[in-house]
Amino acid sequence: MRGARRDGDRGANAEADAALRVAGHTVEPLPAERTGGRLSVLTGTRLEGDSGLLTRFGSPPARTLAFTVGNVGTSPVRDPVFRVGTSRGVHAPQWQDLPWRGTVEPGGTARVGLPVELAAGAHGDCTVTVTYGGRILAEEPWTEPRPWGVTLFWTLTALVVPAALHHAGLTLLDRLRRRTPAGTRSG
Repeated sequence: MRGARRDGDRGANAEADAALRVAGHTVEPLPAERTGGRLSVLTGTRLEGDSGLLTRFGSPPARTLAFTVGNVGTSPVRDPVFRVGTSRGVHAPQWQDLPWRGTVEPGGTARVGLPVELAAGAHGDCTVTVTYGGRILAEEPWTEPRPWGVTLFWTLTALVVPAALHHAGLTLLDRLRRRTPAGTRSG
């Protein structure tokens, strides 16, 4: 038990540490004081960047998840490793560990930018979750439009390939007719 004693108005405050025993209860050591840095998100998260033309044809959409963290702990946090998960609908997130290079001093802040990528052809509503030290720091929604270029590609393929085969077949038949001598034709 820690107590403070004041010797009237004449002296300074004095402190003393003494064990507090309660009858009938066992004495256990106090848990180790948790020291170290603790990160908290100070500003809202944002997904920065935009999809390019290739994303419309099924390439993986990518963004940068940007946020500001503050160290509310008592020691610096050096090169933290954030866990970033992307999920779609009710599916569990797909997690990956993303290191960030830098140091956040106690009471200090830092701007963090982490690259995030969805699977190829992904579209619809997704959620990006960031954790550090087993705690969720932030969640950010991500809506990606349908890659209509893929649909356009397969539609054109379904039209062009049969037309090309038909044209190649007619060309082959025309060449075969030209090779046949005029007297051997029937009819």
